[in-house]
Amino acid sequence: MAKQLTPRLQRALDISSEMTIPGRKMTFAFRLDYIPRYWNDNDAFKSTFMNALSCLFPEGERMFMEAVRAHQHRIHDGQLNEQIKGFIKQEAIHGNEHALYNDYLKKWGYPIDKINRFEKREKVWLKKWIPAAHRLAITCALEHFTAIMANQVLTDPRATEGMHPQFKELWRWHAIEETEHKAVAYDVYQQAVGSYWLRVLTMIQVTIMFCLRTSIYQAVFLWKDGQLFNPKTWWQGIRFYFLRPGLVRRILPEYLDYFRRDFHPWMHDNRELLQHWLTEGQNYKAL
Repeated sequence: MAKQLTPRLQRALDISSEMTIPGRKMTFAFRLDYIPRYWNDNDAFKSTFMNALSCLFPEGERMFMEAVRAHQHRIHDGQLNEQIKGFIKQEAIHGNEHALYNDYLKKWGYPIDKINRFEKREKVWLKKWIPAAHRLAITCALEHFTAIMANQVLTDPRATEGMHPQFKELWRWHAIEETEHKAVAYDVYQQAVGSYWLRVLTMIQVTIMFCLRTSIYQAVFLWKDGQLFNPKTWWQGIRFYFLRPGLVRRILPEYLDYFRRDFHPWMHDNRELLQHWLTEGQNYKAL
């Protein structure tokens, strides 16, 4: 006998099935001559944190696409297959735009080429040694991280106040599309794999590695800037994570929801953010 769905889960599934996910061609004309090193609110910690996140995206997005594609033959839902196409388009464009962003960071003396080589080697290792179902579970976990962080970018003005306009536009666009497709990898996982324990144990692993990797890259950037042992920088970090805007404190409840057996990304219904962005008249070209 099929397990009865809770009303909350049924509503989330209904929302997910209705989503359309267009690919959008965006153009961000970065001109670093006009962008300060600490482009995020003149704050060394926040700026290098976002730069470190960006370094994870190009190879990460490619892994997400490959993990979903590897299970697409098991998906017989026509709407989900259409969403997969949109997901792949969006992630491909994200990877390309962040690769350009990261390339610009070289101007400030950051070892982007070394980071890129490490990221590529790690993804090759994952594909060789980690089973496809586990790689899809990794994708679901990281997509949840990006979705809940994107929600903060879009709902808390403090998250983007003080950002240089060029980078602010890119991060808001990325946050919108991460929100738009936040359930695609999860829906593929549920239909093609479905293991609760693999999903939650992988999230624990991913949480440790995601935080460690981001912190290492950020520490390298701060060290290059001579800011790693500056007490002011550490105070900026404490304030950012726990006080204002308090990123860890604010995303923790949504993060913990992932461990529910009946979790679904669209239980956090923030579709109004998508409509608000679209009506702002953003300059994009649908593919």
